Amino acid sequence: MDERGWIAAILAGDMQSFSCLVAKYEKMAYTIAVRIVENREDAEEVVQDAFLKMYQALPDFRFDCKFSSWFYRIVYRTALTALRGQCIFSDYEEVEAGDVTLAEQETATSLLERADRKEIISQVLKTLEKDEGLLLTLYYLDECSIEEIVQITDLTESNVKTKLFRARKHFYTALEKRMKNEMKDLL
Repeated sequence: MDERGWIAAILAGDMQSFSCLVAKYEKMAYTIAVRIVENREDAEEVVQDAFLKMYQALPDFRFDCKFSSWFYRIVYRTALTALRGQCIFSDYEEVEAGDVTLAEQETATSLLERADRKEIISQVLKTLEKDEGLLLTLYYLDECSIEEIVQITDLTESNVKTKLFRARKHFYTALEKRMKNEMKDLL
């Protein structure tokens, strides 16, 4: 059954279908929440609140956007509310985005070919600013489009692109530093 079927069944009173939606989206919802509130217990509470809000708002969902984007926006806003209005996105100055060099891309790729790359990526994401880690997670791990990220975060498209560019550069720098430290430890 797809999301439309699950939603129709939920609206008809089938709680098993709600469990299917929870199972499908709880991991990414938790990832988004923990990136914002930076605390496991608070993130779990945010996710529970977001699922409750989603359930209550489900009759109003009209499929004019992806369900995941709609729900992740609920998670995002619930997490921000949990921070009591503290905004994690800071203003930025417009900059020209230079491309990452081919050598940098090849170096980063070769560094990530280790078996434990998923753990390394997770640890490096935790070292970035909250907004950068969240944007990289949404874009690369959940494969949200720029437009979906705009819907989730209320940032402008150019702001999302600029922040993603900066986040990639910061991620690369943090990853390169980590890998150099690991090489030193091995020697």
